[in-house]
Amino acid sequence: MSRFDGRPADLISSRRNPLVHQVRALQQPRGRREQGLLLLEGTHLLQECRRLGLPLDRLIATTRWQEQHPTLLGSEPLQPVSPEVLQAMASTDSPDGVIALVPHPAPGLQAPSWPQAKSPLLLALDRVQDPGNLGTILRTALAAGVDRVWLGGGADPWQPKVLRASAGAALELSMQRLDDLAPVLAMARERGVACYAALRDGGQPYWQPDWHQPSLLLLGNEGSGLDPALVQQGVTALTIPHHAAVESLNVAVAAGVLLLERVRQGHDRRESAATALGA
Repeated sequence: MSRFDGRPADLISSRRNPLVHQVRALQQPRGRREQGLLLLEGTHLLQECRRLGLPLDRLIATTRWQEQHPTLLGSEPLQPVSPEVLQAMASTDSPDGVIALVPHPAPGLQAPSWPQAKSPLLLALDRVQDPGNLGTILRTALAAGVDRVWLGGGADPWQPKVLRASAGAALELSMQRLDDLAPVLAMARERGVACYAALRDGGQPYWQPDWHQPSLLLLGNEGSGLDPALVQQGVTALTIPHHAAVESLNVAVAAGVLLLERVRQGHDRRESAATALGA
């Protein structure tokens, strides 16, 4: 994609403009890898970029959007487009007038590395396929204070649907895509981290462990669950008790219950300490 030369850009009104094809290519993994860019659609994700101080490669917006959001305009190249052209670029049915192109933070698979937190809360996802589920899990992970997310296969966390479903959390979390999650479990065991695997049944109730110790939670694929080879690597099985009318919980729902248990336990500890002081 051509770089900005400092001159004001003319409004693009033709869907045949080469930029339309370049931006649409970012909806696919190959396009993101080749261009080294992510496609962020909508005002909310742009606001998250501004809040996090992320650099933008280019901003693409309709004239009306620019007039309505002057405070979100920055120093990066601005490409005005007609509403029809923006519609042609976007993956959503009703784009709100703006697209941001952001440098790709991690275009390829990586070797696992360990976070610096003293008592980390860690999340490993084994082949979570649905972009909506993955985005929801990432949003919950940020809310729960997760220090690192490892993704073993599954949906690309940088695709537009995941970015939207995560409400920008994917831009803020520390994430790594891996070929295999086994090295992550090995590193966790070496460091004395408690490793938990969410299973449909047969595990201990999820509230029994002390989630304030260094902890790693392993969640599996929507259909097949966790790879049995991972479950056999010294992990403790956890189960969320629920009514027998439902065979199993959605993986994103389960993630919310499990990850936020640390927050709940912390609240209970503070309440207990306050009660003791009051007594």
